[in-house]
This record gives sequence, C-alpha cells and structure tokens, in this order.
Amino acid sequence: MEGLLSLEEKFSIVQEISSLITEKSNINDLANLLLERATNYTNAEKGSFMLINEKGELYILEARGFSKQFIDTYKVRMGEGIAGMVARNRSPVLVEDIDRDERFSQKKWDHYKTKAFISCPIISREKVLGVININDKKDGTPFTKDEMDILMTIAAWSAIAIENLFLMDQLRTKALELENINRKLIENDISKTEFITRISHELRSPLNSVKGAVYYLQQSEKLSKGKKKEFYDIISKETEQLISIVEDLLDFLRLEDESRLTRTSLLNLKDLLNELSESKSFNDLLAEKNIKIKMDINEGTYNIVGDKIKIIQLFINLIEGLMNYLRKNDRIGITVKENDFIKVELNFFRKMPETVFSVLYSSKYIFRSDLPDNVMRLYLARKVIEAHRWGFEIESSDNNFFVFLYIPKSTKDKIEAVVNQSMDMFVEFISELLELNICSIMLSDDVTSELTIKGFKGLSDEIVKLTRIQFGDQIAGWVASEGRPLLIEDIESDTRFKRKSIPRYNTKSLLSVPIKLKEKVIGVLNLNNKKTGDPFTRRDLYISTVISDRISHFLDKLYAGKYKDSEMNQILNTFDILVKAVKRYQKKRSFLPDLVLRIIEKIGASEEDKAKALYVSVLHDLGLALFDEKILQKKSLLPAEIRAIRTHPSTTIELLSIFEFSEDIKRAILSHHERYDGSGYPQGLKGHEIPLISRILSVADSFNAMISERPYRETLTWENALSEIKANSGSIYDPEVVRAFEEVLPEIMA
Repeated sequence: MEGLLSLEEKFSIVQEISSLITEKSNINDLANLLLERATNYTNAEKGSFMLINEKGELYILEARGFSKQFIDTYKVRMGEGIAGMVARNRSPVLVEDIDRDERFSQKKWDHYKTKAFISCPIISREKVLGVININDKKDGTPFTKDEMDILMTIAAWSAIAIENLFLMDQLRTKALELENINRKLIENDISKTEFITRISHELRSPLNSVKGAVYYLQQSEKLSKGKKKEFYDIISKETEQLISIVEDLLDFLRLEDESRLTRTSLLNLKDLLNELSESKSFNDLLAEKNIKIKMDINEGTYNIVGDKIKIIQLFINLIEGLMNYLRKNDRIGITVKENDFIKVELNFFRKMPETVFSVLYSSKYIFRSDLPDNVMRLYLARKVIEAHRWGFEIESSDNNFFVFLYIPKSTKDKIEAVVNQSMDMFVEFISELLELNICSIMLSDDVTSELTIKGFKGLSDEIVKLTRIQFGDQIAGWVASEGRPLLIEDIESDTRFKRKSIPRYNTKSLLSVPIKLKEKVIGVLNLNNKKTGDPFTRRDLYISTVISDRISHFLDKLYAGKYKDSEMNQILNTFDILVKAVKRYQKKRSFLPDLVLRIIEKIGASEEDKAKALYVSVLHDLGLALFDEKILQKKSLLPAEIRAIRTHPSTTIELLSIFEFSEDIKRAILSHHERYDGSGYPQGLKGHEIPLISRILSVADSFNAMISERPYRETLTWENALSEIKANSGSIYDPEVVRAFEEVLPEIMA
C-alpha cells in the first residue's frame, strides 16, 4: 500500500535520530532538531514540541508554522485542550477528521487548515515530560499509521534525550557551584590544594561512575532498552549523590559569601528571642527530649544590628547542635544582660565532651565524610557569630556548659541599619505613590564620596552590590554634581546622555532628583519605569522634589543623633504602617493632582507652593486607608463612625510625622475639610484663615468625588458637578478658587 514504510526505512529513521540527539547539549536545539525531523518525515507544515513547566502547564518550547505571539503565549493545563488530554491520558492519538472524533470535536481548531493531526506524549520513567504535535499535512491528506509510528519513535527518543540533558544540566550546575566554592575558599585564605585533597575521595567515586556510564552509552550502538535504562539509572543515582555532597559543602560556604552581601536591620533581641520561644518548630524540637528553656532577660532596650533570619538560625543551630549531648528532661537557660555591650549567656545544664570545644573553635572537622549533622549545625552557628562580628566564649564545669555571646552596642552600626531600612521604606513609599516599577535612593559614601544604592526596588542584588558612581559620572552623578533635578522624556534623544534605553526599563523616560543636606548634595533619588509605561511629567518632578526634601530632613535628624535608641524601632514600625497605608490608598490613581496643579497655576503661585500643593493632593486622605473599607462604603454612618472618620486628617499627619517637617503642609492637610463659611471641621476655620492649598483641595476633591462612582449616591456628569460647586461658592468653597476652577475645567475634561 502506498505510504507504508519498509522495516529498513523505519530502522534508518531510528538510527538517524539516535545519532543526532547525542550531538545536542541544549534542550532548545534538541527540540528544534526533533521537530524538524518529525515534520519532514510526516510531510507536515505545522508542529509543536511542548514541555510541562513547574506549574503543571504545557508550553511550547519549539514550533513550526505558528505565529511568534501564539508560541510565546499558548499554555494549557493537563487535561485541557488536545495536548492536555493526550498528556493526561498518556496515550498517543491519530485523528483523521477532528469533526467526526467525539473525543475532540468540541475543541477549537482555528489555527489549522486540515482536520487531521497526530499527538504523542513524551514519557520517561512513568513521568510525562511533554507532548509532540503534528498538524496540516502539506498535500491535505490525513496522517497514516506509519507516520504515527514515526512520531511515537521520536517521542520515545525525546524522552531519553531530555532525561539525559536534565542529568547533564544538574552536573554542569553543580560543577559551576564547585568552581564558586573554590573561589570563595581562596578569598578566605583557605588552601585550594587542601580543599581538593579533603573532598576528592568523596567526589571521585560518583564522578567515575557517571563517566563510565556515559562512555559505555557513547561507545555501544546496539544496546537494549533495558541496558540503557540501567546506565541511565546509574547516572541518575550518582548525580544525586554528587548533588548531596555539593549541597552540604555549599551550606557552610554560603555563609562566608553572604556575610558580605547581607543588608543588616535594626532588631530587638528580646522580641527576637520571644519569637523563637513561641515558634512551633522550635518547641517541637525541644519536645523530642522534653527539654525546658528558661529565659531571664533584664530590663533594657536590647537593640542590635544584624540579619534576623540568620540570628534566629544561629540560636536554633546552636541549641540543636548541643542537644545531641543532652538527656531527656534536661534544661537550658538563656540570660540576657546589657552594659557596655549586650551579653547573652546560654547554659546547658550538663557537662559536654571535649570534642565540642574543638568543633566550636576549629573548622578542621567539617571536611570529614562521616560528619555528624550536629557538628555541621555548630559550625554554621559559629559562622553566623563571626559574620556579625560578635564576641564568643565557651566554658565548662562538672554540671554546666556555657556559651557566651558578646554583642557590641555600636551607634554607627545602628544608624547604618536604620538608614538601610528607612531608605528601602522611602523607596516603597515613593514607588506606591507614583506607581513605579523601579526606584532607588543613592547616598554618598563617607570615605570615597561615591554614590551607592541604599534603598531600591526592581533592581537585582548584583546591580546594587556593584553600582558605585562618582559625582559627575553617568546620570545620577551628573545630578549630584549639578545639584539640580533632571527630567528626561526620552533618554535616546537627549543630547547630554544620548544612549540606548536599558532592556529592563519599559520606558525611555527617567527622573533623578538630588538629595541635599544644608545645601550639600548627599545623594540622589532615581525614578524609572512607571507601571503605566507613561513618561515622567512636571507633576512627578514636583512631588519627588518635595519627597527628596523629606528624605534629607529624616537623615539630618538621624545623623545628628536626635532619635533616641529606644525610638528607632518605633520609627521603623510607624514607617511600615505608612507604607501599608499607601498600598491601600486609592486617590493616588485619580486625576485630582492634575486638577489641583491647574487651579493653583491659574490663581498664581510660586514653584515651591505648586510642589507643596501637588504633594498634599496625593496624600491628604491617606488616613482613610486605615479604616475598614466597609465603613467608607456605607450609605449612612452612625454618629460614632462619623466622629472616627473625621479624625483622618490628623491620622494622615501622624502617619507622615516620621519625616514631615513643614507646618504649612501639616496645616493644609489638617484643614482640607474646612468650609469657607466656617461650618467645616476640625477647627471651624473660615475664609482666608483656611490655607490656600486646603481651599483649592476642597473644590478639586469635591468635584472628583461627585464624578466618581460611589455606592452611597449617584454619579454626576462633570457639567452637573460644576453647577453643584458653583451653587456652593461662598458657603462651602472659596469664590476665587471656584472661578479659577471653572476656567480650567473645560480644558481638562475636553
């Protein structure tokens, strides 16, 4: 029968595929090659090679005859669509006419010219890895059983090749990690030769096994399926052993590298120890031997600087490592005292063997192949102590074993930690307010005067670590050197900095503002990538300039020591509440600030007043974000609820109190619900007793509310809202502001 392939032809195809897949070391290259052969052998115009991702979705790795958009976006879950059903059922299908096949007749078929297709699952070790699909035979005829056999063969070899590539990728990854380990050891003055000598025995056996299995597979052309499986099992098993060895090595070496990258935080040791004592996993650990812990923490502030997660791990690893030598129902005492330094005393009420001293003071045991888990934990605990530069002592007596930790009380370290945390919070605050994807605050280094990143969002750790800019260099350096802000709508056309836009930025626009302290530039605020993709505007420049002044004011007080040690945690907690409120705040997305700017420009105001007005317009109702949304959406409020909501101007000022120094801005926020005739709140001010910004905001905010959807009243057209505003001119609203509003409104609403 025409179209049938002979046994020799089928064998030739198998030989070609099996020889070709050994040449490919990249999954995309492999998929591309196999798909090319599949479409050639079956005379098909279209085909796709799909794999299953971590979410359990089938995605297209390589395809023929489909648009790039379809390839990039198409995903289907197991059991959904044709490919999903084939993957779930784990069986290949040959369909001559989809309209007459009851399994798939309801499926969408708008990407194909013919109604025939073949779809085969890719299965290895009982696990579905993906699906190969072939569609649209060039001559318009249905696919044949022979062609299905060919695709099944390709799918089977695909499974073997993919499994092999995954194993090789694991080996390559771990090889790279071993190279990094060697580099780290050299950097830490540990002999590379000694390291290789100590671990060579551990690595030699699995590496030789893998090498032998791969060599045998490469040299043997006619292996049975069972034999191949045997060798792939060897590779898999030995790879897992290699991974285990490398993971153990990385565990203790990672700390030495991370200690240089960690961004420390201001922590309260008392709170941290209480959190540890309440941890379920920690208490489950103690319950294994019914160990009781008693804490005795004297009165004190106990603010320390460090990495919270690592410090918690320090106590867990130290206690779990020494628990190996405790008996059932033993006790552990933790005492904390504060003098010139903070002293933490851990008393394990039992004598420990001499080997514990060696383990805690020396690293020579960690390379042993029979290293117990508790020894590794003690080593990791010591590395955290060293990374934080704490003092460390151990003592032993007949019935006690003491571990002493000495934590320095460095004001400089605490200020640096607060700077790091607060700059991150400022960045989060600005990013939420102006809806940015990328933002950073750079401050001048005390020693080198270079600009380094202290707070950031949307940047990689690598960029943060490596970025150091001299005054005058690049955009941030130019802003720092010139001492004036820079708004660029298109970086590629700006003659001063003409360059290509960086791929991680979705717009060519950027905004950089200097941070000044007593007229001296100490840093730069950088804004990139609006979530909307729009370029930055004058409005953004005004608001970011005002915020820059607040950053400098905060840093001035911090560096001058005006915040007490006991106040620092409260400052950071308040900042955290502020950031959460801004995330819930909705008015930042309205056109209200633009309306306020147009009105104040019409009335006539200085650049400084315009900036203040815009800043107030985006933050004046921030206090409402702390109220339950259900209360704000109610049609009628109880008297108590009305009184509570009327406190929101004061709440807003309290939220901003960390850095807000301007009495004008505080008064403008506090007074934006005052009425021109004196019937407003909270102080009953009238006429020009009410700040100009508040009078403008009263008109703009009321208009914005009238034309916005609210569950408790009808939405007005802008014409009707304007009539409502005019009707209350002289009673609720300042007549001068209403006239300016009436003049600018048609232009804005056009």
